[in-house]
Amino acid sequence: MKQSKLAIVAILITVVAMVAPASAYIGSQNIETKAERMVDIAYDAQETIMGIVARVEGNDTAYDLLIASGLDKFFYDNVSLCVDVDYPVNGVSAETAGDGWTLLVDANTLLESGDYQEAIESAREALEIFREVLRSINDILVDAGIETGEILDAQLLQEAIDRSQDRITQLQDLIADEELLGNLTDAKNLLDEAQAALGSGELGDAKDALIEANSIISYVCKELRTIAQELNPGRITSYIAHARQYKEQFQERFGHAWNDDINVNALLKMFGYEDEEDFMQKLQQIINYAENNKEHKEAIREVIQNLKELGQMIKNMDKGLKQEYRNKGNGNSNGNGLAGSGKGYGNMGGGNSP
Repeated sequence: MKQSKLAIVAILITVVAMVAPASAYIGSQNIETKAERMVDIAYDAQETIMGIVARVEGNDTAYDLLIASGLDKFFYDNVSLCVDVDYPVNGVSAETAGDGWTLLVDANTLLESGDYQEAIESAREALEIFREVLRSINDILVDAGIETGEILDAQLLQEAIDRSQDRITQLQDLIADEELLGNLTDAKNLLDEAQAALGSGELGDAKDALIEANSIISYVCKELRTIAQELNPGRITSYIAHARQYKEQFQERFGHAWNDDINVNALLKMFGYEDEEDFMQKLQQIINYAENNKEHKEAIREVIQNLKELGQMIKNMDKGLKQEYRNKGNGNSNGNGLAGSGKGYGNMGGGNSP
């Protein structure tokens, strides 16, 4: 019995924590955001209760034990506090809306009307009821001899899978990158595996698949944060400034190379350019396009891609010049690499990705 009581602690802590220190979670937010969060928390608590009920009813052994114990009336009396009128409770439509449900609906109505403080208070009262319902359900299940660990572990896993599925849906709406979308597809497939394992009662396999899926989702979120930084016009302006510096340095280095009997045009042809003028024109075109479109959302991704290509151009040309000097046996006397600030885009300026 002690183990069964301990098994439900995770659920209880979740909801109890929602009630007492909820203001601590959202204390720094404005009143509207506080109200929205409190109402969301109350809805989550109600859904948690109904999920546990569904698990008990879906488990033949657990349900039979509940009926045999004679505690089913107490169990469903608690459930009735959390549902609307006509909601089927143990196969019978509820005659009235439960107090918890009524307070929850009131909280949502107050939120929509802009009565934020009242919405918070109503949501808090609903949470108090849901907390007591959870405690009562825990005691009833334990007294009925039901092993709550598996039921509640499964419920928690189901909620985690659902949250991850929702997160993928949200991310898909934000992403255009094909590779990242492919990552999300992989994560979704893993969540499908987790759901199937959960349905088969293989909780360990479900957890493993969920963990792997969430790892991929975390990676995608990290990449999105990087992209968001890249899209900052101020950062792009900085990259353009460095690119202009590198262009000037190349012009100077090409001049030194010609003086040292290095055929710059032959070197440039190895990299796909017609001659020095062609290389400089293409470099300037990239700079001009980036400058003209750095604040245009429709073109920003192309700007970023062009800047990455520019970084690669600079890196390749720097290596090529160094190699030509080595081939002539001149060491690095005039072949020092371009001065890098570490703030470059990709390989530009010696920096890593932003």
